[in-house]
Amino acid sequence: ARQAAEDTAKTATAAATTAADLAMVRIRSRERDLDDRPVPHSAGAAAVSATLSARQAMAGALNDAIGAAGLASALVDQRRGELAEAMARRRALEHLAERHLAGLRRAEEAAEQAAVDDISGAAHHRTRGSR
Repeated sequence: ARQAAEDTAKTATAAATTAADLAMVRIRSRERDLDDRPVPHSAGAAAVSATLSARQAMAGALNDAIGAAGLASALVDQRRGELAEAMARRRALEHLAERHLAGLRRAEEAAEQAAVDDISGAAHHRTRGSR
């Protein structure tokens, strides 16, 4: 269960990172589209107007892509925080489990030592009593 929460957080972080990378690819694509559509210098007014309208639409798409990339980046940060928390919880639980097992081992060793002491004390008492 401890590892499952961490694995889920890792998967969510990887998915968010992939989405953020894809958002950056979209930005670069929109930038290239915009750069590849220069304003014509020797065309008529209608061609210039159409090109400017197309560039304005491309700039809007670029702006949308930048906004989506910002959201994707924020989600990556959130998922990384969740992953760090899951990892910290797992480590804390593992540490508690190790301490618990060490305590059980100490109690078992103490019980064994007490049994050995009782046996050796009884043997010593028998040998002194038989003299």
